[in-house]
Formats: sequence, structure tokens, C-alpha cells
Amino acid sequence: MTRRPGPMSSLRPAEGRAAGDAKSIGERLRRLRLDRALTINGLAKRAAVPASTISKIENGLLKPSLVHAINLATALQENLGFLVDRYRSEPRGTSIVYAGERERLEFPDMGLTLHDLSGHFDPGVLEARYGVLKAGAHSGRAPMVHPGDEICCVVKGAITFDVGDERWTLAAGDTIQFKSDVPHRWENAARGRTEVLWVFSDGLSF
Repeated sequence: MTRRPGPMSSLRPAEGRAAGDAKSIGERLRRLRLDRALTINGLAKRAAVPASTISKIENGLLKPSLVHAINLATALQENLGFLVDRYRSEPRGTSIVYAGERERLEFPDMGLTLHDLSGHFDPGVLEARYGVLKAGAHSGRAPMVHPGDEICCVVKGAITFDVGDERWTLAAGDTIQFKSDVPHRWENAARGRTEVLWVFSDGLSF
């Protein structure tokens, strides 16, 4: 079957798209917080994210960092899918995501771009992302912790993972799987761009 290209009107300038993304993420975060009858200070205490940061996110002035997004989702017992526009959209039994139509999340402080591969499939079981890591990209100096399992397959370049007290450097074709409630972090081990395929269980991905 031949797929017809989407309308050109769906394309937005990068600056306008970034502003729109921040606003929609903030609105979704506020809705989740109010659904749980939490004040900003109450969520801040539960998530270990400063109240001022939560306020800026909710008002569309700041996009959450990866660590803050994980902490907020865990505190709200929610799927990190709230970061993308398809959050809680009508799930489909079969979901097709064409390469040129992937939703993307930019984390400039980390040098990371995440492409959504799950589309409108029923969230919460397995979620897949394609990660593009710029030279020097890393997940942060402090390790991350979140529920579920994580699989990372290197498509191009190289990546170093610290999981617990162990360290591995993986090249193209290599794969790592681990329990993501173990403290972990990663960094681009290549001089140039690295591309990886991530699969997460428990829905705590984005």
C-alpha cells in the first residue's frame, strides 16, 4: 500500500515547535498533579524536584531534564509518555511510525535526541526509542534509577554504561540489558555521533 505524505502544514519551525512542546508538557504535568490532589510543593517533596522548577515546567517556561522527568513520572506513578503529544491518545492494535514522522524530544543539556518508535500503540508494557547522541553526550553526572528493565543496542558509534559498580563500553552491534532500578548512567564513547535503539519495560520511557 502506498502511503501519502502528510500535509506540509504539520511542519513547524524548530523554535515554534520547541515552545509548543514545552507548553503542552507543562499542561499535561499540571493536569496529572491536580488529578492526584497534589500541590506544587507536595509534588516537589515527593519527586525531589525543586518547586520552582515544577512551576516553570507547568507554565511552559522550561522543558524537564531527563532526570527530572523520570523523578516526576515516578512520583506521579505515571508513564513518561506525558512528554510526547500522543500521551493518552486512542491506542491502536497495530501502530506504524514512519521514519520521517517520528515524534522527537530534544535534551540539549545532555546532547540527546530521542525518537519515539512506539507511536499510538497501547502504552505501559514495552516502549522503544531511537537515541541520537552528539559527541560528548551523557545522561548526567549522577546515576539514574527507574522501574523496569532496559535494553540498549548500539546501531552506530559507541556508548559506555555504568551499571552499579560495573562499566562496559559497547560498539556497533553490541547490546546491554539490565534492571533499571540499579543506579546507572551512560555517555557517548565515540568521537562523533552515536545512535542506539532503546527498549524499556514498565512504560517508564519517553
